[in-house]
Amino acid sequence: MNNDYPVLNGVAPSWADIIIRATPEGAPLLDIKDIAAINTNTAVEVGNQYGASGGRLIRRTTGQVSYEASMTLYRSGYQKFIRGLKVAAETAGLVRGNQVLISLVHFGIQVQHTPINDVEIYEYRIKGCRFLGRDLNGAEGTDADQVEVALNPIEIVDMIDGKEVACI
Repeated sequence: MNNDYPVLNGVAPSWADIIIRATPEGAPLLDIKDIAAINTNTAVEVGNQYGASGGRLIRRTTGQVSYEASMTLYRSGYQKFIRGLKVAAETAGLVRGNQVLISLVHFGIQVQHTPINDVEIYEYRIKGCRFLGRDLNGAEGTDADQVEVALNPIEIVDMIDGKEVACI
C-alpha cells in the first residue's frame, strides 16, 4: 500500500465543500455563502506547581482556555450578515436613537465540510459570538472587496460522533 499520497475516499475536505451558518438570537438562520475565510484558535494555559526542593514540577492546574475567531467576508456577504444582526438587535430592542447596536447580539456559527462521496461530516461550532468590529481596506484592482470581521466567542467545540469535544 502506498501511503505517500493518502486519500479520504478519493476526496479530501476542502473549501469547496464548506457550509457555514450563523444563528443570531431573535433572527432567522443566516447561510453565509459569500465568505473567503474563517479562522479559529483555541488554547489552554496551564499553571504549574513546583516543589520546594529543586523547583521540580510536581503538578499542573486544569488551566484556563481562551478562544479567538474571525472571518473574512466578501462585501456582499458582509452586507447580508450585518442585516441579519440588525434584525436580531432590533428584535431585542438594542436601539439607541437612529443606531442599531449589533455588537450586543449573541450568535453561534456552525461550520461543516461534507466532501462528495464521503459519509463523514466534519463540523465545528463557534458558540456565543459577538461582533467586535470590521476592517474594510479597499484597493485598486480586479479582486472583490473583502471585510475582515472580528468575533468574540465564548466557546469553540468540534463535533465528533454527535458529541461536543472541547478543551477543559
